[in-house]
Amino acid sequence: MLDYLTFINVSPNPISVNERYKTLRLTEFRNFKPLGKWYTESEVMYNLYYNQELYSDVDYIGFIQYDMDSSGIDVQTIQKLLQQEDRDLILFQPFTFRQDYNQKILMDPERPNTLQGEGLNCYETIFADYNAYYKENYQTQNFNEQVIGLCSAFLIRTSLFNEMMEFAVSIVESGKLDRFDTNHQYRIQGGLLERYYAAWLLLKKKQFNTISLPHSFDGSHAQMSFYERFRLFISKKVNAFRK
Repeated sequence: MLDYLTFINVSPNPISVNERYKTLRLTEFRNFKPLGKWYTESEVMYNLYYNQELYSDVDYIGFIQYDMDSSGIDVQTIQKLLQQEDRDLILFQPFTFRQDYNQKILMDPERPNTLQGEGLNCYETIFADYNAYYKENYQTQNFNEQVIGLCSAFLIRTSLFNEMMEFAVSIVESGKLDRFDTNHQYRIQGGLLERYYAAWLLLKKKQFNTISLPHSFDGSHAQMSFYERFRLFISKKVNAFRK
């Protein structure tokens, strides 16, 4: 699988790694537009969208995080799943909509800087934004048992990724996400965007398969350096191989 992976260095500092591992430095993208580390993996996705020459030669583009264990999948498995009824994507962190809705993550103008609790659920705002953008009238209560993909972790048809990011970019550039975590305490901008992606894919009713990757959430509450993330990823690969 390593031949199909590219590691993104989100630090402004260069690193030295074995040449076998393909790496790109985010700040060196031709059209780099900084968002801030509180946008987490969405800063990479946002900038990829503005630098489409980096993936213009592929039919699918995918994302996983450094603390997900992908040792159990291989190229043949991926190809087989995509070929089943011409699937549009594979979700690597599948959950039911109800499961995530019940976390009570907020996007409540009356309770800014509050991550969870009673108030306006983030999905109510996300659905409202989707409905306004596409002139639809979807309601959250109709999707409780539907599967969504969280953590911005999926493999997706490239054309579909571009379509999704057109919507996501409109949300990012509106500035509205920054109003819910003004002190960048929770990095909620990235957390909310992963739910915008999940809701978009749900409401577009695209055909998908799932591979549930183990997710350890190592350091998820702290800003780890690219070197620390890369070392953690490689150590997991080595340990999986030894097993």
